[in-house]
Amino acid sequence: MITGGAGFLGINMVRYLLERGHQVVSLDIAPFDYPERDRIGIVTGDIRKADDVAVALQGCDMVVHTAAALPLYKPEDIYSTDIDGTRTVLEQAQKAGVRRMVHVSSTAVYGVPDHHPLYEDDQMIGVGPYGEAKIKAEEVCF
Repeated sequence: MITGGAGFLGINMVRYLLERGHQVVSLDIAPFDYPERDRIGIVTGDIRKADDVAVALQGCDMVVHTAAALPLYKPEDIYSTDIDGTRTVLEQAQKAGVRRMVHVSSTAVYGVPDHHPLYEDDQMIGVGPYGEAKIKAEEVCF
């Protein structure tokens, strides 16, 4: 299952997995209006709703979690989607016996960098609600 399958990262992951012969399910609050729609399972739903996630997970053994509320959203929507939604996806995946979970984060967790390249163990000082929520979502994963 790919959360956020109708988004930029999600659709590219859908295409990548289809090219390699995988069966794919997309869970997204937005409609999936791409040519691949006839080749995948589509669940229109919200990652913050356990029932929506549970339906999308039926028969899945792996999750790629790309769904997120972007910086242009209201702060409360960013926090609830990116933190609570991540928690819901993790909990439901565990209940469904999913073997592998990939959480997609963002360089926004590092704020405005003063050096390049960035490393995973660099200090996380997310800027704004999006960066802060992505840090907290990473913490939920641990």
